[in-house]
Formats: sequence, C-alpha cells, structure tokens
Amino acid sequence: NKLKDAKLFMTGAGNIGCEMLKNYALLGIGTGKFGEVIITDIDLVETSNLSSQFLFREKDVQLAKSETAAKAVKLMNPDINVDSRLDKINSETKDNYTDEFFGQLDVVVNALGNVDNRSYIDSRCVRNLKPQIESGATGTKAQLQVILPRKTETYYPIRDPKDTFCYCCDIKCFPSRIEHTIEWARLKF
Repeated sequence: NKLKDAKLFMTGAGNIGCEMLKNYALLGIGTGKFGEVIITDIDLVETSNLSSQFLFREKDVQLAKSETAAKAVKLMNPDINVDSRLDKINSETKDNYTDEFFGQLDVVVNALGNVDNRSYIDSRCVRNLKPQIESGATGTKAQLQVILPRKTETYYPIRDPKDTFCYCCDIKCFPSRIEHTIEWARLKF
C-alpha cells in the first residue's frame, strides 16, 4: 500500500521521464486513495522526440509533454492518479512549489538536463528533508543518484559543471539570455 499511496513529484517528461512514468504506472505508484504522481515539464513534444520518448505519437507533436505523458500512462493504468503541470521549477515558481507542497510529498524525482534547475530542486529537497532520485542527461552524459536526507550526499556537492550551452527548451519557451537569441538565430538561419 505504500507504493499505491505514495505522493511522488517528478520534473521532466523527456527520455528519462517517459521511462520512469511508465514504470510508476506499471508498479501501481500513485494508484491508492491518497496516492498521486505529479509531473511537470515546460516542453512541447517535437518530431525528434518520437524516436526516443515512447509515450508520444505523431499526433502529439506540439502538445505539452507533461499532459501528453500523463494521458499515456493513464491508458496503461487507469487507476493512476496523475496531475500534469507546465511549470518550470526554480526560484521564480517558489510560490507554486512552497515548503508546504514539498512537505506533503513522499519522494521527488528529477529527470532534467538543466544543472541549475536540478540544483534548485536539490536545495528544496534538502530544506524539506525529502528523499530524491536525481537523474538527468546532458547531451550524451547521464547520471542517477539516490539521495536520502541526512544519510547520503546531496546532488549539489558533486553536481555537474555549470552549463556552457543552451537547451532547446530554454531557447523555444524561456529565452532569457543573449546566448538563447544567438542559438535561436543559428538554428533558424
């Protein structure tokens, strides 16, 4: 019953996120009366995602990844309680993802490539003493780390070097640095 009633929060519905969501549905995580899987991702499904992110189909191109992935896992397991969101997780959204929000969770799962966002979520988990499964991919490099409050090392001390390139999701959805504009121009022209 612990798995059924678990409240799990996951950031990212890309390559790693799709695989994890499928596993949650098949394991019955979040299917109990009190259970829930909350997923957030700011990205839209792109044609290039279809070969590696198996929860998405051609008809899903340009739809929100989190909402599309939630519908797909609901088809796998109709009992899963899944809440899809379109929020970026950082200090700008701290009013949406408060200590009260983190306090009600059983586990937090990262499936992100962005080092800054991974570090931010790690800091929130440390502050709220929440276990975390930290996973991410940056280019061809991937990592996984299980973090238990006050028992294991957190993500921050061993984190990856600061990003030196632009993520497609930042360029398309949240251009906020001059590098985003330059990369957008390179991709466009």
